[in-house]
Amino acid sequence: MLRTLIVFVLSNIVTLFMFTQGLVRQRGALRQVLDRPALYLRALLVVLVLVPLVALAVVMLFRLPTVVGSAVLLMAVCPGAPLQLNQAKSFGASPTTSMNLLMLLCVFSLVTVPFWVARLDVRMGVDFEATPALVFRLLAVKIFPPLVVGIAVQRLFPRAAAALAPWCNRLFTVLLLAVAVVLLFIVGPQLLKVAWLAVLALVVMVTLAALLGHWAGGPRLEDRKAVAIAAAFAHPVLSMTIISQSYPNLRALQVAGVVGAYVLIRVAALLPYRMWVKRREDSTRSRWPHGGVPA
Repeated sequence: MLRTLIVFVLSNIVTLFMFTQGLVRQRGALRQVLDRPALYLRALLVVLVLVPLVALAVVMLFRLPTVVGSAVLLMAVCPGAPLQLNQAKSFGASPTTSMNLLMLLCVFSLVTVPFWVARLDVRMGVDFEATPALVFRLLAVKIFPPLVVGIAVQRLFPRAAAALAPWCNRLFTVLLLAVAVVLLFIVGPQLLKVAWLAVLALVVMVTLAALLGHWAGGPRLEDRKAVAIAAAFAHPVLSMTIISQSYPNLRALQVAGVVGAYVLIRVAALLPYRMWVKRREDSTRSRWPHGGVPA
């Protein structure tokens, strides 16, 4: 019963999160994509093409075992994690750029994820299944409809949306924390099983992905951070579902534990980037006390 409940919450918490984002979505935010096409083209190139290639190079360089290497590569080719919006907020990244990039990644991932998974099957000798229909169910169905409904509520009933948004956000936070606490007991043993070479490879890959995203997001620092986070993060639910669909004999919580361990390592690997960006911000403020310059 507990296992079923955890898997259900993990699969559907994104829906609640995107509905909440729709309730607070700013008018005209999507117009930025048309106003700044070069920014989003660079970001898509980095996240959808360069990051998977970097991950492949890292796996080959470190000569990771097939199971470990295929898991690293799978998470590199599954972008569009909604929770990157939370990380963007904590980093001080542009929420508009983060949301627009998330929606674009969800659209393009319908094509790129099946393509990269097919290449991964050939390169690593695994048998992952990622049909366009599976990716569509997880990305398009769970992200766009609740976002559109949230935006519609905001447009039609602005007062109700303003009152409902904080409660939805609190419910999301409570569910996320509850599941995180339970998963920690599962992830803990999995972390001990992750070889130090795999950890080092993940750190190198996340660092390179963040730096590529930082370059692609220029010239504004808040955009650099938004793209860097999108490049460094993976979609854990999509990765978990692909593994579960490909190997149905594996237990769902076991898969969640493995994916969760890799997610925690990714979050920890972003700490040096966070510190580096903060130092640059502090340096800019000290030199330009009356207004910063693009970093």
